[in-house]
Amino acid sequence: MDKTLKVNIITPGAPTITEEIQALHTRSQDGEVEFRANHTPIILSTVPTVTKIIKLDGSNAIYFTSSGIIMIKDNLINFCCDSAETPDKIDFNRAMQAKERAEARLKEDKSEDIDEDRLKLALARSMSRIEAVNIYKS
Repeated sequence: MDKTLKVNIITPGAPTITEEIQALHTRSQDGEVEFRANHTPIILSTVPTVTKIIKLDGSNAIYFTSSGIIMIKDNLINFCCDSAETPDKIDFNRAMQAKERAEARLKEDKSEDIDEDRLKLALARSMSRIEAVNIYKS
């Protein structure tokens, strides 16, 4: 049995990230999920989170990944998401400002016409970006 699998992280307007790996850890709406070689075929949606890839040499690669879809079959993971960013490419101050804006708007009077789901998604994206940077720095 194979102990490796291939991942393609596909985002609009950016080159596909392709790598042979040992495992991929990410989050779906139902919680944490890990994929290793010979995983049962599956399609699932993901939420904004920190995605960790365990490379063949045992080292880790960290990415912020936004909402997306993962399809795994025959030791191939196709991860299509709106955005995939390495921590060194994330503007930490901008992520903090986005977090503060979303939190402030969520605390506002609910009688105003605000899209609460959109604000919660913006908050999740900013918090995941902040987490990715903090993991990278530690």
